[in-house]
Amino acid sequence: MKTKILYIILFAFISCKNENVVIDKNDITYLESEYQKSKADSTFNRLVQAYGKAVINSKDKKVKQEFLQKAITLCEGPEKAPLKEVFFIELLKVNPDHTKAADFIFELAESMELRNKKEAASLLYSGFAHRFPSDPRSKDISVKILKEQSNHDTYFKNLAKNVLTNPGERGVNADNTELFIDLCESFAIAYPNEKMSPVYLFKAADMARALGSLPKMLSLYDWVFQYYPTFDKAPLALFLKGFALDSELRKFDEAKEVYQEFLVKFPQDSLAKDVNYLLENLGKSPDQMFKEMQMENQ
Repeated sequence: MKTKILYIILFAFISCKNENVVIDKNDITYLESEYQKSKADSTFNRLVQAYGKAVINSKDKKVKQEFLQKAITLCEGPEKAPLKEVFFIELLKVNPDHTKAADFIFELAESMELRNKKEAASLLYSGFAHRFPSDPRSKDISVKILKEQSNHDTYFKNLAKNVLTNPGERGVNADNTELFIDLCESFAIAYPNEKMSPVYLFKAADMARALGSLPKMLSLYDWVFQYYPTFDKAPLALFLKGFALDSELRKFDEAKEVYQEFLVKFPQDSLAKDVNYLLENLGKSPDQMFKEMQMENQ
C-alpha cells in the first residue's frame, strides 16, 4: 500500500473538514465489487478514501460505524496496519462501548508496545483491565502497566510540567508536548467515560495550538464537542474550532457553518454575542473591522 493514501485519510480525520461531498453508496458498492475482483492497490486507495469521506460527511453514528467497520475489515495485512489503527480509533470515538471495543483496545495497546510507545501502551492496557476485568487477557496485564501511572491526576500534571522543560522557539518543549497530546488521546480511548477524559483532550488541544499544529487542534476540539456534549467546555471547544477556521486558516465557509451551529445549539451561551459579531464580520481583516468601528462611533 502506498503511504500517500494513509496521509490522505489521516489528514481527513485530523482536519475534520466537511467537504459537503455526498457519498453515493452505489459508488462504494461498485468499488467494493471491483476490489474483490482485482485486489488492486489503486482500487483499494479509492475505496478506503470513499469509506473515509462517508464517515466524515455522515452525522448518523450508525452509518459512521458501518463504514468504519468496513474500512477496518478492508485493512488486513501488516502493511495496512497503520491505516487500520486510524479507523480503530475513530470507531472507538464514535462508539466507546462497541461490541469489539475490548479487542480493538487490546490490539491498539499491543501495537503501541511493539512501536516502543510504552507510556501509551500502558494507559491502554490499564484502561483495558479497568473496563474488562473478566476478560482472560486482563489476568497478567499488570506487568505491562507503569507504576507512575497509578495516579492519573499526578501523572498528567507531571507531563504538563515537562512541556515547559527546555522550551524551544514556540515556548514549549516540542517532544514533550507531542507526548502529552498522544497520552491524552490514549487516555480518552482507554477511559472514555472518565470525567477527566474531555479535560485532558481540551488541554491537549491547547498544547497542539502551542505547537502550531492547527489540524490536530481542530481534531481535538471536535473530539470534545462531538463526543462529550455535556462537558462544560464543549461550547468553548466548538467556538474555538470556528475561530481557528476563521482567523487562522481563513476558511470562511467552514467557519460560518461552525458559528451557525454554535448559535443553534448554544443560543444562551455567554459566547453567543461574540459569535454573532464574528459572523457579521466574517472575512474582514482586523484593520477593516477597526476602521468600521471608528466610523460607527463618529
